[in-house]
Amino acid sequence: MLPRAKKSFGQNFLVDPSVVRKIIAAADIEPGETILEVGPGTGVLTRALVDAGARVVAVEADADLIGPLQDKFGDQITLIHGDILSSAISPQLPATPYKLVANIPYNITSDFLTLFLTGFHPRLSLDPDRSKTKSWTVLRPTRMILMLQREVADRITAAPPDMSLLSIVCQLYADVRKVASVPRGAFRPMPKVESAVVRLDLTGYPHPGSGYDPERVIRLAKIGFSHPRKQLHRNLSDTGVAESDRIKAVLTGLGLPPTARAENLTVEQWKTLYSALS
Repeated sequence: MLPRAKKSFGQNFLVDPSVVRKIIAAADIEPGETILEVGPGTGVLTRALVDAGARVVAVEADADLIGPLQDKFGDQITLIHGDILSSAISPQLPATPYKLVANIPYNITSDFLTLFLTGFHPRLSLDPDRSKTKSWTVLRPTRMILMLQREVADRITAAPPDMSLLSIVCQLYADVRKVASVPRGAFRPMPKVESAVVRLDLTGYPHPGSGYDPERVIRLAKIGFSHPRKQLHRNLSDTGVAESDRIKAVLTGLGLPPTARAENLTVEQWKTLYSALS
């Protein structure tokens, strides 16, 4: 029997074994490989990770689930009780290369992605020299397999002309693809929204001499998306980034019309635009 799901933790327990198999296949686990599982819940996915030969480090926020998980897995896993977004947890997370598998509460998706894509906690300022963030960081995983709200998954994996600020952020830090759509019936209790599994293969963090900083590109993109109905050159010129004619010339050089909007640019085009205007 499943435990009572708590709204305060955003709990919907995965019960569909076919979805579990797709997650395990997407993780492509090597025996002995470290997997950080966030939100093990009742341990359905945890069992599959252990059976695949992973060394599992599981973080669970609900104190009532810790005892049953300990009874079920014992020393087969390293179990941590706490909030994955808490500074108290970060020292306990893997300090060696690992992959991350998570069925997280959908209301923490934004902060969760920021933390594990960038390695820096979103509640601290991201200074260019990172001087104010060194005390609250995590080792970035090599791959993330995440259960997300389907609408968010579609935004993360979008291509022009449907790009958003979220897709720019995620695609700057990772190669992303949707693994599977997940119906509401795969969970108990059934959530109100459809879900999807997304795979993010994190790219190497750019070297200081690489010509761009992802956070600077993101700041430019935020301006570009600030007024979605406006053309991109207007959004950028109105805030003093560069003169309108100069922005139009760069867009033309990228093979885009000068009337392009922010959602029309790929990540690579945003990087080129940043370099040309900085």
